[in-house]
This record gives sequence, C-alpha cells and structure tokens, in this order.
Amino acid sequence: MKSKPSSRVFHEQQFHDGDAPAYQGDGQSFKQAKNMASVVYQPAHLNPEAPNDMQGEGRLDGTWIYSEEPDKAEGILHSGIELVMDSSLEANASIGLHQHINTEEVYYLLSGELHITLVDGKEQQTERLQVGDSHCIHPGQSHFVKAGAKGARFIVVAAKANT
Repeated sequence: MKSKPSSRVFHEQQFHDGDAPAYQGDGQSFKQAKNMASVVYQPAHLNPEAPNDMQGEGRLDGTWIYSEEPDKAEGILHSGIELVMDSSLEANASIGLHQHINTEEVYYLLSGELHITLVDGKEQQTERLQVGDSHCIHPGQSHFVKAGAKGARFIVVAAKANT
C-alpha cells in the first residue's frame, strides 16, 4: 500500500500514547501534507471482543488532517468536528466492529471498495460502497468495515453528536 506524503509516520500506540501532535507547525487554515501525522494501525482497530470474523485485521494508514480529539486537540475547529482523516485500508483488511457512543462518523469513498456492516440494536445491514458512495453512523450504532480486493481509500469525518 502506498503511503500518503508525510515525513511523520507513527505506529498506533506511539502516536496515541505519545506526545506527537497531529500537525507539526503553525497550520490553521492551510496545512502541508509532510507535516501531518500518518498513523499505521496494524491490525486495523482490533476488537478481540467482537465475533471472530469482525475483529479487525490487516493494515489501515490514517493521515490526521485535523484533530480535536481530547488527547490530540489542535484547537482549530470550533464546530464539534473531532477529526478529519484520509484513510487507506489494504486489500481485504478490516476495521474491527466498534460502537459509536457520543459521535457521528461519515465515510466518503475515494477509491476501491468497502463492505460496511451496520449494527443497530439487534438489526444488522451490510452494504457495498463504491467510489463516490458514503456511509454515516449515528450514536448508539456499531459498524464493521472491510476493504475490497484492491483495498480502499476514504475520508473520515467524526463529530461530537448533539445529544
């Protein structure tokens, strides 16, 4: 899988448990890709408590475009958006099943294919996303995401829900 341009590549634990900022520099309205943190999640958001076929596997590369998540808040966005990320899942990799409690999240597919299983209570629905399609998850829902045979690249925007 090709990485997006960045000189700041971290592994998941190194980024989230360390003090590396999402952006190195003074970017507010304009940011250079080489100064954005790119994080390698491998396995991709593992959830060992999910059913065996929905635990998450393979590699996800995520470039943190903007972050207002509590441990990585930049203080730039004031809208309730918590993150904007450029994400790539390698072929057949998956993001483990996980629930959104206080956030909404939107995926917009740029290339490849995604198979997304949405779980809402006892209801479950799986859809195939192709380029230009999107997926939205609401608070209280869970989802499992799997890339197609050629992988997938997508934009993720997560926002604190008004509850």
